Amino acid sequence: MAGILAWFWNERFWLPHNVTWADLKSTSEGSFPQAQDLYLALPLALCIVLARLVFQRFIARPCALSLKIQANGPQRAQPNAILEKVFTAITKHPDEKRLEGLSKQLDWDVHTIQRWFRQRRNHEKPSVLTKFCGSSPFIFIYSPTV
Repeated sequence: MAGILAWFWNERFWLPHNVTWADLKSTSEGSFPQAQDLYLALPLALCIVLARLVFQRFIARPCALSLKIQANGPQRAQPNAILEKVFTAITKHPDEKRLEGLSKQLDWDVHTIQRWFRQRRNHEKPSVLTKFCGSSPFIFIYSPTV
């Protein structure tokens, strides 16, 4: 472990030439940030992430539901294995030639296949409730500063 720490805190990587870690020790004349201060970054980041998740789940979501923001997403496309395979493996936006081939293969109208692809693409988009809950911490933090 000591070897890994020595490699990680190598002066040649972190500091400019002619500067050592000893030069950056805090003295009575002034204080410098210490390398140990970086150890606080990960727990603080985890606390911020947890606070955001708690805010989204227990504050933003109930507020959104009380504002009657829709929790459901767009209409689902009817299940079809062939179209699903084309959608996932080949393209999400088929051209006219591919639409005509699928139309003959499935015995569906081209417009119906276009509608299926549009509904399937829209199904991948997040709902308005999800977007609201994701952006609400930023709205809460930055609105008092405006």
